[in-house]
Amino acid sequence: MSDIKETPYFETSWQAPSNIALVKYWGKKEGIQIPANPSVSLTLSEAHTKARLSAYEGEGDIDLFFEGQKMPSFLPKIKKFFGFVEQHLPWLKDFHFKLETSNSFPHSAGIASSASSMAAMALCLVDLEEKVIGKKREDFFERASFFARLGSGSACRSLFAHAASWGGALAPKAYSHHSFIDESATAIKIHERFENMHDSIFVVSKREKKVSSRAGHGLMDNNPYKEARFRHALENWNYCLEWLESGQWNLLGSLVEEEALTLHAMMMASRPGYLLMEPETITMIHRLREFRARTETEIYFTLDAGPNLHLLYPHDQREKSWEFIQECVAEFKGDAFVIDDQVGLGPVKGCTL
Repeated sequence: MSDIKETPYFETSWQAPSNIALVKYWGKKEGIQIPANPSVSLTLSEAHTKARLSAYEGEGDIDLFFEGQKMPSFLPKIKKFFGFVEQHLPWLKDFHFKLETSNSFPHSAGIASSASSMAAMALCLVDLEEKVIGKKREDFFERASFFARLGSGSACRSLFAHAASWGGALAPKAYSHHSFIDESATAIKIHERFENMHDSIFVVSKREKKVSSRAGHGLMDNNPYKEARFRHALENWNYCLEWLESGQWNLLGSLVEEEALTLHAMMMASRPGYLLMEPETITMIHRLREFRARTETEIYFTLDAGPNLHLLYPHDQREKSWEFIQECVAEFKGDAFVIDDQVGLGPVKGCTL
C-alpha cells in the first residue's frame, strides 16, 4: 500500500498527550478494557504521540510507520484495536489505511506510550467518522475516549484538558458526589494551583518493560490481595477527587505516593511476582523524601508500570524542585535524563510528524 499514488479519501492528524495516573487502574472486569477500580490522572503536555491517518477507498490493510520506519512488530496490536472499533464503525473494512506515528518520549518504558498513541489514533478515527456520516459529533472527545479505551484503558483519560477520571460506575454513593462511567473517561474540575502542575519525568531506563501492562492486568486475576486493593483504590479515588478540587496538595501528594507503591506491591504479589523498579528508582525515592523533609519542598513522586519516576510539584515550588532534579541527573551514572513536562490542555488537531 505504501506505493499507492492516488489521493486519499480522507486524511487527518492529531497530537495526543500521555497522562499520569494519581489513583492507579490495575485489574479488569469482564468486557473490553473495563476497569476493576476507578482512576484519576493529570493530562500531560510534552509527552505526546503524533498520528497521521490516511484513508483510501477500497478494502485493504494497514501500512504502519513509526518515526518514519515500518514497524511490523506494532501491527498486530494496531489491527486488534481497529478490529474493536470496527464493531462500532463497520464501514472501516471498506478502507485501507496508512498510519504514521511518532513519540516525543521512549515507548514501552512505563510512560504510558500506549495511552497517547491510542488516543491519537482514536481522534483520527472520529475525524474520519464525521467525514463518512457527513456531520459533526457534539460528543467528539467523549466518542474518542470510548474508542481509545478499546485499545488501551488508560488512553481514554488522555482526551481532556488538565485532569480526567475513569470508572466508578458502580461506586456507592457514599464514596463520591460525582457520576462516572466505565466506558469512557470524564473531565474533572481541579483547583487552579494544579492547572500548571509540573511533572518532571526522571527516566532511569529506556529499556522495554519485562512484563507488559496488559500482562500485568491479567496477573491481577489471581492476586490474593486484589479485592482489598480494589476497595483501597475506591477510597483513594474519592479522596483524590476531593483534594484535586480543593487544592490540598500536601494531602494529595502523600496519597499519590501511596498509590504508586501499592501498584508495584501488587506486581510483586502477583503469581508469578515480578519487579519493574530498578535500583536507581529506589535510590531516587530515598533522595526525594530526604530532600522534602529537609527543605519542606512540596515535591512528591509517582510511578506508572515501569521504573521511571514522575516528580510532581506545583509551579510555586519550581525553583527548588528543579534545582534538586538537575543535581540528581548530574550525580546519577548511566542513561538517566529528565523529560520536563507539566499539566496540559489536551489533544491538538493538525501536526507535523
